[in-house]
Amino acid sequence: MKKIVLSLLLVCSVQLSAKGEQNEKKEKLVTPTLWTVAPDMFACNLTNIDEKVHPVLVRIVSNGKVVLERKIEALEPRHTSNTKVAGLPKGAPFYCEFTVEGDEDNYRGVAVLYHAPLGSDFVALPAT
Repeated sequence: MKKIVLSLLLVCSVQLSAKGEQNEKKEKLVTPTLWTVAPDMFACNLTNIDEKVHPVLVRIVSNGKVVLERKIEALEPRHTSNTKVAGLPKGAPFYCEFTVEGDEDNYRGVAVLYHAPLGSDFVALPAT
């Protein structure tokens, strides 16, 4: 009887451990707001500095509304996602919201303004 009880406890323990790994905690990183006027572009860049592949969610938000949402199923280690939108003719405030799996210290997020179509970043603010 003791062997059966111990076997059941072991099975339950393994199942709970597997569920814990599947339900990694989610963290949210948010950037400050940047005012974006066309023809300039606004981008949300997220870099995975962990050694594991992670799913992430990137949202570009303006005036309380999600302008663009992008789910990335597998952000590879040492890779950066780039999600962007065009600025509005009269300008508007934009910010980035990153929902990440695991420890937020495994990511670097930034909001970026750059000149369209091929210009370089001229403002970049980190997410916290």
